[in-house]
Amino acid sequence: MLKRRSPSIDSPALLKRAVFDGFDYGLSFAYVEGLGRVLSSLKARCFRKPGHPLHNTWRIAKNLVHEETQEFFATLKAAAGEAFIETYETFTRKLDVSRAKPLLAAYTTDIQVRIAAMADGKVLARGDYHPGLIAIYRRMGGVYLGPSKAWKIICTAEALRSNLIDGLGLSEEQVQILEGQHELLEDGALVQAREWESIAVGGERPEPTGESEDSVNEVYLASIPQITPISWTAQALEDALNKYQLYDYQRTGVAHLVQRSSALLADDMGLGKTRQSIVAAHIQAKGRPILIICLASLIINWSREIQAVCPDAKISMQAADPSAQWVIINYERLGQFVTTASLYNVMVIDEAHRLKEPTAEWTRHAFDIASKVPNRYLLTGTPVLNRESELHTLLRLSGHPIGLMSLKAFCEQFAGSSEFRASLRILLSDWMLRRTKDVLVNLKGKQRQTFASQMSAAERRQYQEVFHSDRSPLARIGVLRSMLERFKARTIVDMVRELDTQDKVIIFCEFIETVEWLNSELATEGINCVTLTGKHSGTRRQKAVDQFQGDENIRAFIGTTAAAGTGINLTAANYVFFASLPWTPALQDQAEDRAYRNGQLRLVIVKIPLIDDSIDQGLWSMLAAKRAVARDLIEPEDASEKAQLELASLLLQAA
Repeated sequence: MLKRRSPSIDSPALLKRAVFDGFDYGLSFAYVEGLGRVLSSLKARCFRKPGHPLHNTWRIAKNLVHEETQEFFATLKAAAGEAFIETYETFTRKLDVSRAKPLLAAYTTDIQVRIAAMADGKVLARGDYHPGLIAIYRRMGGVYLGPSKAWKIICTAEALRSNLIDGLGLSEEQVQILEGQHELLEDGALVQAREWESIAVGGERPEPTGESEDSVNEVYLASIPQITPISWTAQALEDALNKYQLYDYQRTGVAHLVQRSSALLADDMGLGKTRQSIVAAHIQAKGRPILIICLASLIINWSREIQAVCPDAKISMQAADPSAQWVIINYERLGQFVTTASLYNVMVIDEAHRLKEPTAEWTRHAFDIASKVPNRYLLTGTPVLNRESELHTLLRLSGHPIGLMSLKAFCEQFAGSSEFRASLRILLSDWMLRRTKDVLVNLKGKQRQTFASQMSAAERRQYQEVFHSDRSPLARIGVLRSMLERFKARTIVDMVRELDTQDKVIIFCEFIETVEWLNSELATEGINCVTLTGKHSGTRRQKAVDQFQGDENIRAFIGTTAAAGTGINLTAANYVFFASLPWTPALQDQAEDRAYRNGQLRLVIVKIPLIDDSIDQGLWSMLAAKRAVARDLIEPEDASEKAQLELASLLLQAA
């Protein structure tokens, strides 16, 4: 019989931690006698490795968690009783958070794989079990050989090794390529091939059969039409561009896209890649349907940008609609659009660097779609990826001639030295256009950029539960603002990660918990931060300012608006993010002006995420109205309190 504790105010959460590596969940639970037997009955495996950060977590197949979430949670609750504070909403929220940022290497640190080149031109892979390994072997057309407990794959040893390293985050030391050529005996033993068998027989390589090949069928991906130039007369191009409101550098960007069937726009964040691609797609489509692929959290933002360019546009989000010219979907839905891809004349892929891994399912679906769409535009603010090889998949997706090279040949020719990389840049200059914020030298001051974000279904349920609760309006506002700030923090981390290394950012929050969470998350991304909240001393405050201003390795200053919004100079920053908006325009301006002040030599870009259908809109409208009538020029001392009451009044009306 399971032992249960009595619930109390201080009862802990049942699920302490969740990680997701793309194949399994790793779940850490509070101690409950007998829970291990319950988990084992569900075919969960306890990961026991003292010293490992995931020691004593339970590995559970994603299919069980995804397909039987409610039943799984009910089983856990039945085992734990009422001794723990855990609801279905908090449980699924933790799963959502882990799934939003997969840890590919969560359970791969001890994996060892040995790859043997076979005398018949194939390779044999043997090693530890991991579902990610099996997925990669299968995607590469591998066949499992039971007697030898190995996978036989038609590819080169180097290609398989590269896919394992890229796909699972393995180190090179974990994937060993055996020397020489080998053969399998009837009993499944692997032995060195005899010398005469290793002599290659000459002959031309067979022609490809409609598949895009890396080495010898390294990774199957649909074949993409090669990039073709699109002719424009100077006057026709000028007339087309004059229909839209664009900066000069944006006109150049649109021209770059529309003069070729596929291209990569890799401008810095804040230069308007979205606007440029929308204009180019609108010009190029000539009235035919356009498919936009972006992150789920940015779908609404894309919709509004399209409406800003084309006010009468018919837009469909997350679903095909024959009456809509614009269809916006997220990466996870790509598979649903493969069969209808030929309907679209233009596809735009935002954050295209997410397709760098050729073995990923959504990469394969993107290729399937791109093979049927004549015009393909890729957008990314992160064109210089970890390895030159990561650019190879994007070249293939575009139909660039260099993408026809095998991965091995590509790496041999372009990776490993600055000279090789320089030659690659020259060859890609006609395909990739990248501008830094230097193009904004004639734009002074600061730019505010709002962008819409969305809540997940679980987050929306949490929000609605508080919104419709019987608490007072002021109490609800406090909880809702904290909740929204937490939801937006993940988006901010994603955006900061995409900035160039020379960019510095200030992130203003209203809650200390968010400051601490952002500091931890950015640190895991390799971004060094300093923080400032009301609990810090004056000495700590000055030290944080000095470090941010003087140390080029400190890239983020995270603080509460109350502590960091006034009285300090942070001109090293050229980006400002608001996880939550202050209550008045004056407080917002003061916070922004930590970066925008004397000594600032760069344009300051202020990024303000607003969650759709939330109190974010009410506060933003309130701030805009106050700013419009310049009421903040002489603000009373109780302006913040009045703003809270005003928003509370709006909340009551909405309720």
